[in-house]
Amino acid sequence: MADPYEKHGLKRVINAAACLTRLGGSKPDPRVFKAMEEASRAFIQIPVLQKWAGERIAEATGAEAGLPTAGAVNSLVLAAAACMMKGTELGNYDPLGGEKWSHINKKLPLDTEGLRTEFIVQKPNRNSYDYAVSIAGGRMREIEPTREALDMAYDSENTAAYYHTVRGGRGMPLETVIEVAHSHGVPVIVDAAPDLRPKSMLKYYTGMGADLVVFSGGKHLGGPNNSGILAGKADLIKLAHLQAYPFDGIGRAAKVSRETIMGLVEALRIYVERDDDAAFKQWEDQCKVIVEKLEAIPGVEAGLVYETTIDEGLPMTPFAYITVDESETGVSLRELHSRLKEGDIIIETLYEPGFLIKDYKNKITINPEYLLEGDDEIIVTRVKEILG
Repeated sequence: MADPYEKHGLKRVINAAACLTRLGGSKPDPRVFKAMEEASRAFIQIPVLQKWAGERIAEATGAEAGLPTAGAVNSLVLAAAACMMKGTELGNYDPLGGEKWSHINKKLPLDTEGLRTEFIVQKPNRNSYDYAVSIAGGRMREIEPTREALDMAYDSENTAAYYHTVRGGRGMPLETVIEVAHSHGVPVIVDAAPDLRPKSMLKYYTGMGADLVVFSGGKHLGGPNNSGILAGKADLIKLAHLQAYPFDGIGRAAKVSRETIMGLVEALRIYVERDDDAAFKQWEDQCKVIVEKLEAIPGVEAGLVYETTIDEGLPMTPFAYITVDESETGVSLRELHSRLKEGDIIIETLYEPGFLIKDYKNKITINPEYLLEGDDEIIVTRVKEILG
């Protein structure tokens, strides 16, 4: 493949890491771009298109309703705003109606008196994305990870529940969070942005009873990098829609173009129809080839390791991994990881990715999913050069 950035004096990146936002997300199917190009040819009322796309999202996720968004963080902002506005006069309006409600929307994020502003989160469940709640005007309140603490914290008038699907110590499981929160009439937001593989995960959290579920559109789904999904209960999705672009309010700045919406829906269609087992086997076979080549390098140990779903332990993605005997190579694993990014082509791998795999210590992982033809050879050659 011709390097599209070389003529601009820019370095191409070999993405052997993951579907990272800072690298541009995933590599969408060409049919996604075809849908986007077709959408660019004519105009449409954005709220109507959002409603239509939301119906496709609801069908795919098993939720009552859905909303296309400008990425997972935007979904979180709108989810928080929806929970805050639950039970207010905003619920009397219709996103497709002709009435104006901007006077209500403009209360957030500063004028929050009388609104549900506390989002209860277990201490081990904090993460770098939950600041999205504060963008909407809410605040996170940490509690100890016990059922008793959950029971004492939830208040139907003032709180909502927040849960992030992270690895490691997460506190009480989501089933318990949902059970206790719902016993107090409190809605539950689940941030499952990267948890879309296998495709059965699309319906997993709504099936558990979560009120709002956040997914990234630009990661495993293979949609535009600036797209996201919010799925959940119809009343909350309507409140989120009323505060989203193109309406005045907390979501106005996060525009989702007609092209992006159509690309997201097409990516969702392709993803639902994809053969998970065939895709997994293809990646696994690629990993085996890479491992075989890496193992031939003196001082290198290579093998396979697997990312699994957080709750059920189902296989998501195979990775090749590499570790080195520094006494033989004279180069540490961390140095190898750093120097792979110094060539004419930047090679992005992951160093000890605890957010993806359990057995992550002393490993660099190589993800085959986004490698272009010939990238594996470039990676192996660079490792050989660095290790001498």
